[in-house]
Amino acid sequence: MEFLLGGLSSCCAVLFTNPFDVLKTRQQLEGELLAKGSIKQHAYRGLWQSIVTVVKSDGLRGLQKGLPAAALYQLTMNSVRLGTYQTVDNLGWTRSENALLTPFLSVFWGGFAGMISSTVSCPVYVIKTQMQAVSCGSYTAKFQHRHSGVVAAFRNMYREAGIKGLYRGYTANLARVAMGSSTQMASFAACKDFFIQYEMFQESVVLTAIAASSVAGFFTSVLMSPCDVVTTRMTNQGVSSTGKGLLYKNIFDCFVKIYRAEGIHGMYKGFIPLYVRVAPHTVLNLTFWEFFKKLHDQYSRGSEKLL
Repeated sequence: MEFLLGGLSSCCAVLFTNPFDVLKTRQQLEGELLAKGSIKQHAYRGLWQSIVTVVKSDGLRGLQKGLPAAALYQLTMNSVRLGTYQTVDNLGWTRSENALLTPFLSVFWGGFAGMISSTVSCPVYVIKTQMQAVSCGSYTAKFQHRHSGVVAAFRNMYREAGIKGLYRGYTANLARVAMGSSTQMASFAACKDFFIQYEMFQESVVLTAIAASSVAGFFTSVLMSPCDVVTTRMTNQGVSSTGKGLLYKNIFDCFVKIYRAEGIHGMYKGFIPLYVRVAPHTVLNLTFWEFFKKLHDQYSRGSEKLL
């Protein structure tokens, strides 16, 4: 049940945050490996201009590009991630002998849950990124993977490069989710324990979740951004018939090439839409998660009384 609740909460959240994920992906891919200042006209400079560009080229529906894949990704990734972390927390493995939260254990188990979930969900993340990057306008990413749907995308990638095609950018995605998950879960758990000391938060599980997840979203965005850029670049790049990337050999090669060509600015491309997406997604995801767990607990207690 813990796994199902985690997946459902993230699916609810992605309905609101997918447009910002589309903007983030477009910004991260614009001017790929081009020096800063060499682009004469930016199509995705700033949040508002990015929205205008997407709407002009793909219509309002363009802001929800890749939504089915994004929902499937959230379902597979967060059902495993949140379910694993909650199971570990229920076993008391994130707390000391006196039941106090241990930061090191929270970071460790949060990262562990993230590594498992990224392995399960990596193929769907690749599809999500490629579908979000496709544009009908003049300003397009270097590589355009025009899949007709999620099922077709799985089939195309497998035919193109086999299992390697489904797991392109896996190491970068592993680092990205592990970093984000450990930061998010540890900061969320610590903040929730802090806020719950006050009466106003004790009376509302939703208010507590919103406050705690707002802080967690900030730390997650700051630390995850470089890994997020690298993951987007590696998952969207073209591949040879043997499954090797046409631009980047591995995660380290990608980091080096981005830094040499675009500087530190390249590592933080799309940071604003990333934060605008991650912060509310963290709020919505973890708030829905807490809410669903509360409903489940109430239902379980009600069922026990009937018995």
